[in-house]
Amino acid sequence: MPLPVDIDQYSRYIVLTDEQLLEEHVGSHVLERLHRLRGLYAYWLQFPDKFERDIMQHDMALFGVRRAQAYDDVRLVQVLLGNMQQATRNFMRWKINQDIEQDLKAARRAGDWRSVANLHKVRVLNNRTDKEDEPDNNYDRIPLFGVVMTSNPAVLKIPGYDNEAALRKDIESMNKRYSREMEQQKEYTDYEEVEDDAAAGTDV
Repeated sequence: MPLPVDIDQYSRYIVLTDEQLLEEHVGSHVLERLHRLRGLYAYWLQFPDKFERDIMQHDMALFGVRRAQAYDDVRLVQVLLGNMQQATRNFMRWKINQDIEQDLKAARRAGDWRSVANLHKVRVLNNRTDKEDEPDNNYDRIPLFGVVMTSNPAVLKIPGYDNEAALRKDIESMNKRYSREMEQQKEYTDYEEVEDDAAAGTDV
């Protein structure tokens, strides 16, 4: 079973070179795992449409780890380096923007202004700048559900009690019964009277 890891420690180690890790006296098992995590990250970047189970299978096939360890590795990659499936859309948008910028430069140099205009349209669509910002639904302003205090025990919906009067009658009956039993227990309880220290003349 995979052991718990120090996320802060791994966050610092993941960006260091092997030489720096050796200078930090990082253990061989941690170094081996860092290599796995980097390998999984590189593989996920290369194939961003892969699912978690695909990355787990790649981990088991390439590094020979068990399923539980592979699952733990994938989770750690997601924590340390971000969830690739969530980042794919933003990454592709950035990549398209880079390609559009290169094409714009080439079109301007060639004096192809029709292409420049078309590329501007493509960039607007890619970045959704032609769309209104999503409205603020003000979820944080939704008032909390009002709580009304009551002494009516019938709100508990106890089976067999259709109204407050019947329930209160049984409550009163049980109070009398158990109060009487407690008083009887007190009568038969042995006790020893202890004198006050001052009255007994004892120094404290």
